[in-house]
Formats: sequence, C-alpha cells, structure tokens
Amino acid sequence: METVRLKLPNVDRVGLVLDISKVLAARKINIISMEVEPNTTFLELEGMSEQTRQEVVVALLSIPQVLDVLQIGLMPHQVRTEQLKAVMTAVGEGIVAIDAEGVVTHYNPAAERILHLPLKKILGHRLTEHLPADLPLMDTLKNGTSYNNREIVLEKTKSHYLASGRPIYDQSGRIIGAVSVLKDISEVRELVQSVTGQLPAAFNRIIHESTIMKRIIAMARTIARGESTLLLRGETGTGKELFARAIHEVSPRASRMFVPVNCAAIPDQLLESELFGYEEGAFSGAAKGGKKGLFEYASGGTILLDEVGELSSTLQAKLLRVLQDGKIRRLGAPVEIDVDVRVMAATHRNLEGLMSQGLFRADLYYRLNVIPLFLPPLRERPEDIPLLVDFFLRRFSARVKKPTLTMGEAAMAKLIRYSWPGNIRELENVLERAVNLVDGPMIMAQHILIQEEMIFMPNPSRIAGQNKLEDTVAETEREALLQAVTRYTSSRKLGAALGLSHTAVLKKLRKYGISLPRKH
Repeated sequence: METVRLKLPNVDRVGLVLDISKVLAARKINIISMEVEPNTTFLELEGMSEQTRQEVVVALLSIPQVLDVLQIGLMPHQVRTEQLKAVMTAVGEGIVAIDAEGVVTHYNPAAERILHLPLKKILGHRLTEHLPADLPLMDTLKNGTSYNNREIVLEKTKSHYLASGRPIYDQSGRIIGAVSVLKDISEVRELVQSVTGQLPAAFNRIIHESTIMKRIIAMARTIARGESTLLLRGETGTGKELFARAIHEVSPRASRMFVPVNCAAIPDQLLESELFGYEEGAFSGAAKGGKKGLFEYASGGTILLDEVGELSSTLQAKLLRVLQDGKIRRLGAPVEIDVDVRVMAATHRNLEGLMSQGLFRADLYYRLNVIPLFLPPLRERPEDIPLLVDFFLRRFSARVKKPTLTMGEAAMAKLIRYSWPGNIRELENVLERAVNLVDGPMIMAQHILIQEEMIFMPNPSRIAGQNKLEDTVAETEREALLQAVTRYTSSRKLGAALGLSHTAVLKKLRKYGISLPRKH
C-alpha cells in the first residue's frame, strides 16, 4: 500500500508533536518521517486502508491547536529534492559534490558527460575510487581552499575540462563537504570564440585568395593525414601556430589534445620540467606526487614546439630521444614512459645557420625536418591584404562598439605598399590602432601609423608646415568623394548625399580630378 502524507496546519505549542505521536501509536501506525515547520507539521505514514485513514484524520483533528488535516503528494524534503534534481539536470555545467568523507552526494548528467563516468558507478562512492586523489576538489575538502577555472586532464577517463571548487561549511564554520563545477574544454573554446570573434583554425577559415596560399593549404591538408613530424618555417607573425592547429583539427588525432609550447617564453630549467614532468622529491619545491609533463598530457594528440630554435643543447638531446623512440623520462624517474604524440615544431630562425655554428644539433634537425612547410611573408601575398583588412576591421569595430568601418583608397594603398616585417601580427596591430584613432566611418591614410616612431617622433618639417591642416582636409575630402561616386551617378544626387550644392560638388570633382561614372 502507498504511504500516506499529511499536512497539519496548527497553532504551535509545547507537547503538540507528542500528542500527534500518541494518536498514531494508539493505532499502531508507523511514522516514516515527520517534518515540523512554524505553524505546520508534516507526516509520512505507512500505508493503511481508507477507513483507517479517515479514523486517523478525525483523531488528529480532535487534538487542540490542530486546525486542519490535508492530504499531500510529497513531503517538503521530497519537494526540495525534486527541485534540486531538476536544476541539476537543467544546468549545462557538470556539478560534483562530496561530503566530509569524500563520498559523492550530488552528480548531475553534465558531469557524467564530461567525466565519462555513469551516475550509478560514482554516486554514493568515494570520489577517489574512480578519480585521482590529487584532484583539487580533495584539497578543497581538506584545507578549505577555493580554486577557479583550473584546467584538468584525466587520461584514465579521457576527460579535459575546466573546474572551479568551493568548500561547504556548516553553521559552526566546519567543512562538511566540497562542490566542483566543471566546464567541458570544447564548450569553453566555443565560448571564447563567440565572445572574442576569433575564428576556429580550420583550413577553410584561413583568410586568403592568393595562389601561393592556396598551394600551401592544399599541401597542409595532405600533410594532416599522416603522422610524420612537421617543421613549420616562416617569419614572425606568418601564422605558424594557426596552421599547426588547422593541421591537427583535420588529422586523425583531432579528438585529442593540441598542446602549443613556446620554447622561448619559458626559462630552460622550468621548460624541462614542463615538457617531461617530474617525480615527487625530484627537486626542492616539487609537488607532492610529482607532475605529468606536457608530452604525457598530449599523448594521443599533437604537441607544437614553437620557437624550437631556442632550445638548449640539453633539451635538444631529450627531444631527440622522444622523436627517435617515443619515450620520455620524468625528472628524477628511474624508468622511461611511452608517449604517443605527433610532434610539430615551428621556428623563424635559420636552423641551418645555427647548425653550422654548433648551436643546433644536426641529428635533431633531420628528425624535425621530415616534412618542412614554409609559410610566405605577407609582402609576398599582397592580394590577401584587403581580405585580412576586412576581417580585422569587423572584429575591432565590434570590440570598440563602433559600426563596421571602411578603408579609404589611399589608406588601403598604403597598407599594400608596406613591406610588413611583422607580417599578419603587425597588420592586426596597425588596424587595431587605426580603429581606436578614427572618429568617422572611414579610415584614412593618416590613421595608418605603420611605424611606432611616427607617434613619438613626428617629422618637425611637417609640424612646421603651413599647409598641414589644409592638406589633411583636402585628403579627407578626396577620400569622401571617391567613396561617394561609387554609389551616386549624378552630381545632384552626390551633392544631396554630401550636403553640398550642385555647383560646389562639380568644383570639388574638378579640383581632385575625379570623374562621375558614366551611365550605361
């Protein structure tokens, strides 16, 4: 028989719960649960016949201060449980909560998806039965430390996510549990791309129309199908990491990690421990339990060693071992570990020159240079500049909350003529600067500040020149007219659009040598 749940509105008094219990005990009715709130008592009773239920209701109503007896579907704690379950199911982030003993008390469907562990396997069990004991959530339970957006990779469950954690306290301030919120790394990347306007690195999103870039992308697509080591060559800012990511994303390893490492940005001793990891006690300050290196994290995926020409001779020798045998040795470890990782390297340095000087190992060079891919500088593909300009203007205009700006004819010509020693990265910086400098809807040539010294050391002769303001006004007028004649075919329409008379427009067109387009 189904249990009976009752709600008793009442006037609170001492002994009321005792009187209710006596009524039920006299009839040998078991109380499954009882909840008391201000002016209300809730009862969950064992199953009974309808006649007995009616007798119980009459007896309870005879108790002084019991105002009514109502049958309900769920007890208050059951309502709260159902509400919590609905919330846990609805949220997109994974939620894992543990009690003071480390036993999992809450575990929602999103956590199942992110951790690849089913609810029935983990709920009610110690977290460490299925997940590593060095998870930051366990430190939160032990020490009360909070953490935010900690990147975690679990090889055992093939999980990669960001986690934030907080301790749970009781009213006395004692830690009685901990909770962690998990965000799948792929969803984090999508969020970053949507907020920043950055595009995914797939080949069809690499902006180009030049023949040389079409040929290189076709070659890179072919390279992506294989497993051989790749060496990306090119000047700074040519997009070597962008290509490496694109190759990884269409490779058989696309579902696994892509780990870029800038070898020039990390001090030598730290880089060794970052790449290869270390055992507990390997050096002063080593973390308890040791630490995985990036080669281990990238196992099954791809690692990009950017600025590989900056590696020390010691790290060059260790990298050679990885390339030859697919093995690494953590610092302080007695044995080697097998890793399955595709190595890509990138450099703007002349490795052949470094070899001749004894600064780069020849055997490592030949291991890295299995498949070389040379990326052209921007000056060798000027036809791509207008496309890149359009892309960056849309991104930066949105970032500074301006309508999308247009590029004046003289300004575009200035961009195409420039040699771009910093390549696409320099173009991006120049355009971001221009977007911040311009007030109107169009970027003029004077907003294109190519060299930094133009800002800090302006040409004295230009400052002293009497016609500087006039020249600037004239250039602005000419740019505006050139843009307008592409949309209006008559001087009257042109004058109306620019707020000038028919005669004034004709004079300005003659002044700058601009002709209206012929009507067909």
